[in-house]
Amino acid sequence: MKFKLLLYAVLCLRLNFAFAQTKDSLQTENVLTVGSPIPIEIFAGNKGYTFQLIVSKQFSPKSKFGFFNINSFTGDYKEDNQTSDFLSQSFLTAELCKGISLAVGLSAIGYSSTPLTVRPTAGLQYLLVKQNIVIVVLPRFDLTQTYNFETFATLEYKPMLSTKWGIYTRIDGLYNYNIKLCFNEISSIYLRLGMSYKNVQFGIGMNYDSYESNANNVKNFGVFINTDLF
Repeated sequence: MKFKLLLYAVLCLRLNFAFAQTKDSLQTENVLTVGSPIPIEIFAGNKGYTFQLIVSKQFSPKSKFGFFNINSFTGDYKEDNQTSDFLSQSFLTAELCKGISLAVGLSAIGYSSTPLTVRPTAGLQYLLVKQNIVIVVLPRFDLTQTYNFETFATLEYKPMLSTKWGIYTRIDGLYNYNIKLCFNEISSIYLRLGMSYKNVQFGIGMNYDSYESNANNVKNFGVFINTDLF
C-alpha cells in the first residue's frame, strides 16, 4: 500500500513538472501562459512529515479553461507498521465569471487502513491571486460510490518587509463528509507562520487531522520549507 501511494505521488509530481516544462517551451508561441505560482512544501513534525504541491494554470492568457491539481502525501518516521495518507485531485476548469470556475476531474485518496480509491468528481473553484495574497476555495462532490462532499480552502498572506525579506502566513482547511454513511470522514487544519526570503518561505507550523467523527485525532508540530515554482 505504502509503495503504491508513494509511486502515485512521484508520478503526479513528474507529470506536474512535465506540464510546467511543456508550458515553458510553448510560451514563445503564446499557447500557454504563466499564471499563479506553484507552491511546493515539505513539513517535518514530531509525528511525521507532509509533502504538498498545488498547480493552477490557464491554457492561454485569455482562455477561460485551465488545469488545477493538488497533491498531498503524509507519512511517519517509524519503520514498523508505518502509516501513510495520500490525496491527489486533478481538475479541468472552465471560468464561469471572474475568479469562479467549474471544476471536473478525478479524486484519488488512500490511507494506511484503506485501499487507494479513484473517483470522478465535480465542483466549483474560487481563485484569487494578488501580490501578497492567494486564496483558493474548492467545494466538490464525488459522483460515484459514497458521494462524499468536500471543501478545501487555503489562504496565504505574505507581506514584504524589504525587497528580499517578508512575513509568511498560511492556513489550509479541509472538510470531507461521507453522504452515504452520514459521518465526517476527514477534517484538517494546517497552520504556517514564518519568514520569506526571495522565493523561499520557512518557519514553524502545525498539522491537525481528524478522522471518522473525531475518533482519531493527530496533532503534528514542526518546521516547514516552501518555495514557489513558476
